[in-house]
Formats: sequence, structure tokens, C-alpha cells
Amino acid sequence: MAKITVQEFANWVRPVRHRAVIAMMLAVLCPMTGQALAAEDASKRAPAAALDQIIETPMSIRNSRQQAQQAVNELSRDIQGLKQSVVALNKDLRVLEEDLLFPANTQLSVFLSLDVGEFFRLEGVKLKVDSETVTSYLYSDQEREALAKGGMHRLHLGNISPGEHTVSAFFIGAGPNGREYKRGTTHTVTKSSGPKYVELSIEDSEARQQPEFSIREW
Repeated sequence: MAKITVQEFANWVRPVRHRAVIAMMLAVLCPMTGQALAAEDASKRAPAAALDQIIETPMSIRNSRQQAQQAVNELSRDIQGLKQSVVALNKDLRVLEEDLLFPANTQLSVFLSLDVGEFFRLEGVKLKVDSETVTSYLYSDQEREALAKGGMHRLHLGNISPGEHTVSAFFIGAGPNGREYKRGTTHTVTKSSGPKYVELSIEDSEARQQPEFSIREW
């Protein structure tokens, strides 16, 4: 049996002691590390588990629908306001355009009014100014209804020089008993410095049992 010295024995024991200490430390730390990893994994799973438990209730659905409807209503009001602004702007632009194209000192406006019942059904009208045809128009059922309710149709807007001018209108439609009816009327207007307004009027004559056509100035 070989003999070893005290120093050699000490050198051999020291590494063994170190290995034992390291082994003891790993035995203590490993469970703690495992527990920490397990806790971290559980914390990551917790939000997912919580989300699984969140569901929509009838009240939350109703609130969402109310908020969506409120947003739609606000958008509709904004769109309606924008449309009204556009309509007002177009009206102003149209008036400005008419003022530029048809100055007051040369402007002639011709309107048509309708107050008839059983004696005449208006279908169309032709308008002449100084023997020149300026407008020919055919009326629809909706337009006739609007005229019968008191509306007026601006048949013509143009320019004429100051002085006397001849305005002639020729009406086409159905007269009493549905017969074809054609009638013309002529009127002389005097244009001054201001705008001139002329009305073509169609009315029932109870006394004569037929329609009457006239032209008058405003």
C-alpha cells in the first residue's frame, strides 16, 4: 500500500470539499429557480385566462349599438348641414350668374301659371319674342300638378333692349271632352331700365265653358 503525505491528502480533499459545497448550493437553488419559472409562466397565462372569461353581455351589446347609432346620427347631421350649405352656395352662384348674364336693364323673365280644371289639360307651350322662338316646353303630370297647386314655371330668361317688344305664346293640350286644343295669344310689352316680368296665364272660364289664355306684365 502506497503512502501519501499530509500535503497530498490536503490537496485531494480541497477539491472534493468544493464539489460538495457546489452540489449543496445547486440542491438549494434548483427548487427556487423552478418555482420562479413556474410563477413567471403562470403570470403569462393569467391574462389569457382572464380574456377567456370576458364575454359580451346584452347590456354591453346595447351600449355598443347606441354608441354606433349616435355616431351615425352625428355624421348624418353633418352631411345634412353640408348639403344645405352647398344648396345655399349654388343658389347664390346662380343669382350672381343671372345678374352677370342678364343685367336688369335688359332682363326679360317669362313665367307660366295654371289655374284650370275640367276645361283644359296643358301639354306644351311655345314662346316667341319678336317672332323668334325662344322656348318650347312639354309638361309632365308632376309638373302640371305643381302648377295646379299654385306654382309658377319660369319659362324663359333672356335679354331684350329697351323699347316695345312682342311676346307670343302658343298652347297645346286637351280641351273639353278630351279634344285636341291649340290656342295662341300675343301681347306687346314695353321694356324700361328695370327688369321686365311677364306672366302667361291659363284659367278656366266657367261662363264660356272653356279655358282662357292671357299675357300680363308685373
